[in-house]
Amino acid sequence: MRTDPSETQNVVAAARPGRAVEAPKVDLSGLGRVAFGLMITLLYVFLLAPILIVVFASFSPTMSNTYALSQASLHWYREFIGNSSFVSAFKFSLLLALLASFFATIIGLLTSYAIVRFLGRARTIGQSIAMLPMMVPHILISLSLLLLLTRFPLPEMSVLVIGHILICLPFTIAGIMASLEGVDPDIEAAAYTLGANRLRVLWEVTVPLVAPGVLSAAIFAFIISFGDVYIALFISGPGVTTLPVEIFSYVQWESSPVIAAITTVQIVMIILFGLFIERLVGLRSVMRI
Repeated sequence: MRTDPSETQNVVAAARPGRAVEAPKVDLSGLGRVAFGLMITLLYVFLLAPILIVVFASFSPTMSNTYALSQASLHWYREFIGNSSFVSAFKFSLLLALLASFFATIIGLLTSYAIVRFLGRARTIGQSIAMLPMMVPHILISLSLLLLLTRFPLPEMSVLVIGHILICLPFTIAGIMASLEGVDPDIEAAAYTLGANRLRVLWEVTVPLVAPGVLSAAIFAFIISFGDVYIALFISGPGVTTLPVEIFSYVQWESSPVIAAITTVQIVMIILFGLFIERLVGLRSVMRI
């Protein structure tokens, strides 16, 4: 089979550096566009329907997980607030998520800065190593931490924080690296020429420039930590449990719309945090792994 030389030359010319390569255009007919739009709509309905069902069920006035618009009630939200076990678990989850997100953000900032500024050609390798905790199943991390806890008499809280830092680190590193890539190294070089040391440049020059990315990474880490089940299920002891573990224990023996109310509160929190991150730097930047 012979290839037209002119076509080969066009492909080579288009692939030259500095020249934009246009994506092939897909010409859809009117019916094709309608069918494609309908397919995407049905896909989103399929994905979002369970969430909407949970939200509607949280306003049920009875024990059944059903919803009637004319009988909407906040009874199960009051039940959640009045349940000491759920409230204690909620507070503990908030504390754990705050600690884990704080330390994961600090470590992620230093790691990201080292990868972007010092590794050079080995940057891809360093980034891959930093992403390893995300590739390891959380249940394996939980088992490893449980074995660590049986060998060394460490406080459960410290092991929980370590485990949550591990699962949050890849997301903080990815988000902060995306912000660091937008910082011109010449700005830091100018600070060095004025006599500033590296630590001062990092704190007074680099950190303010990447502050939105750092804050977004911290919020994303908070969401990951707050919703974790596996590590808390393996490590936390009786009387000190996170909210997801408390929900898991509750649904084993009883099912009521109070779980839907708690889940709705979490959904609202995640949506608000997501909108805040999108406002700061964009979710694509934080989730770029």
